[in-house]
Order: sequence, then structure tokens, then C-alpha cells
Amino acid sequence: MRGMVLAALALAAAGCAAWPRPGGPLARADRLVEQGEYVAAVQAYDEALARHPADPEAPRARASRDMLNSLIAARADVARLRESLAARDAELTRLRQEVQRLTQEADRLRADLETLKEIDLRQERKRR
Repeated sequence: MRGMVLAALALAAAGCAAWPRPGGPLARADRLVEQGEYVAAVQAYDEALARHPADPEAPRARASRDMLNSLIAARADVARLRESLAARDAELTRLRQEVQRLTQEADRLRADLETLKEIDLRQERKRR
């Protein structure tokens, strides 16, 4: 009889334990990180922390989640900076072309000015 009571107590105590299963959200989050699915991994870490906030692995899950959030934000910044750089490169190319066009126009105007100076000198000589 005493063995049955101990067995019943052991079963009751085991039923109260909230240990995450190996295939649970924390393991799923870790797999998602390995697969490079960072947004889904953050969601899985959030789920694991919501289900098992006092789990011994909770600090690691929080740290991993925070690191992934930082990584996701950094990747978004890099993408935004690349777009900005591409736009600035296009603007720089456009400005270089404009400078080249203006330089050619300035050269033509200098040549026209020299021609006008020669005409003016010829007319000045004719007047004398």
C-alpha cells in the first residue's frame, strides 16, 4: 500500500512539473536560428518564454531573442543604407554627367569668346 501511495505522489508531482519538451518552442526556436529564419525564431523564443518563464533556459532564450532582434534591426539598417548608397551613386553619376556636359559647354563658350575677340580685333584694325 505504501508503494502505491508513493507512486501516486510521484505521478502527481511529475504532472505538476512544467519542463519543456525536447521538441518544444525553445528547441524549435534554436532550429529556426540554425536555418536563418530569425523573425520566426524570435516568435518561437517569445512563445517559449511565455509558456515557461521560470525555465532554467529562459535567460538564454531572452538573450538569444534580444540578440536576434538586434540582428534583424541591423540587417534592416544595412538594407536601408544599401538603398541609400545606390541612390547616392545614381545621383553622383548624374552629377558627373552634368559636370561633363557643363565643361563641354564652357569649352564651346570659350571658343566662341575667342572667335568674338578675333572678330573684334579685325574690326578694330579696319577702323584704323
